[in-house]
Amino acid sequence: MTCTAPPTAARTTDDSFALAATGPAPVPTADAWRLSLQCGPPAPATARREARRVMHAWGADEETVDDALLVVSELVTNAVQYAEPPFALSLCFFDDRAILVAVTDGGPRTQDQHDDRPADEHGRGTFIVDAVAIAADYVTGRDGQVSHWAVVGPSAL
Repeated sequence: MTCTAPPTAARTTDDSFALAATGPAPVPTADAWRLSLQCGPPAPATARREARRVMHAWGADEETVDDALLVVSELVTNAVQYAEPPFALSLCFFDDRAILVAVTDGGPRTQDQHDDRPADEHGRGTFIVDAVAIAADYVTGRDGQVSHWAVVGPSAL
């Protein structure tokens, strides 16, 4: 995976992210990490557990880790509920202490799936992500895969 600078994400042919600067010079990244996820109810918990371990190893501050874990949870949950596999979580840690969280899935589920939860218990994921992220969006690749991404951290990139 390649990370150079947020906030514009574009899918490359090798299923990685190339982040292009829209403003000043690119911000070099300290590290990048990717995890393939199994489709199913355990996926969000697995993603949070592994992401927490990696972000702590990177030395990310607790507030950024908490925000990133909230984004991980929302994006993975949405992928499991509404998209086709395969699922993958990617993280990039930037020198300015920001973290890019991206969840890639196989695109929208073709079959209609009924959601049994009460109306007040779903549909808030995008609002939550937007509330904690510096920037957030999604990209659809030529292969139909969709990557939802958000940048969290202490600075406005």
